Amino acid sequence: MRASIEFVKNALQTLGVSPNRALGQNFCIDGERLSACVERMTLSENVIEIGPGLGGLTELLLNKGVRVTAVEKDEAMVRFLCETLSHPNLSVVSGDALKVRYADAEKPFSVVGNLPYYITTPLSAAVLKALPASFYCMVQAEASDRFFAAPKDKNYGPLSIVTQLYYSAETLAAFPESSFYPSPNVQSVFVGMTKRSDAPSADPNALFAFSAALLSMRRKTIKNNLKAYPDAGAVLASLSIPPDTRAETLPPETILALYRALL
Repeated sequence: MRASIEFVKNALQTLGVSPNRALGQNFCIDGERLSACVERMTLSENVIEIGPGLGGLTELLLNKGVRVTAVEKDEAMVRFLCETLSHPNLSVVSGDALKVRYADAEKPFSVVGNLPYYITTPLSAAVLKALPASFYCMVQAEASDRFFAAPKDKNYGPLSIVTQLYYSAETLAAFPESSFYPSPNVQSVFVGMTKRSDAPSADPNALFAFSAALLSMRRKTIKNNLKAYPDAGAVLASLSIPPDTRAETLPPETILALYRALL
């Protein structure tokens, strides 16, 4: 199994490299826990994997019989995967996951990955705006709060709103520091999201932008934040939203209704 301390150390020694901290490389060595997460995944036939590294997660995905397009930024890891994990259902792409046009992927598709902690939010946003059938990601435990945050929570924002409107989300498992090599100084969790059957037809890109603008000045009243919309007062009244309400107190469904009424 590739997700093991023995495999990871031997692979790094063979490559003559050390984990690249600038790329947020912390390789999962908890194969049993990782396998349990993969078993619970509901995947489309086409899967985009973000940051495959040495292939610990890639190997498990291929065992499920799906086609995997693995996007890796580290050229050493790209070469290693191409040389050691030859499989008819695997394509390894050298590139930056933040620059992938997820919306252009063959549909339906799923996205899976161990996300670098320093780009978790923008990368998750890029993926979710493309509305994959499912999205499974290993993230820092604290960062995962942005998917589940409720109104008034400090982590409540556009990512929370889009996630909760379009997806059913759950935490599949918690991964302690010892599950990785090298060990990070943070706890991690594997989050799973599957698209809701009643997901709105609204464009997630536009809704994300609207939510970001609405919440940009969290402490100001919603009327203040909607000055650009001449009909805002009438719309707020029709939705029974007091004009002195703060946007951060509105649940995702109300923000969706406001978006639809204004745009």
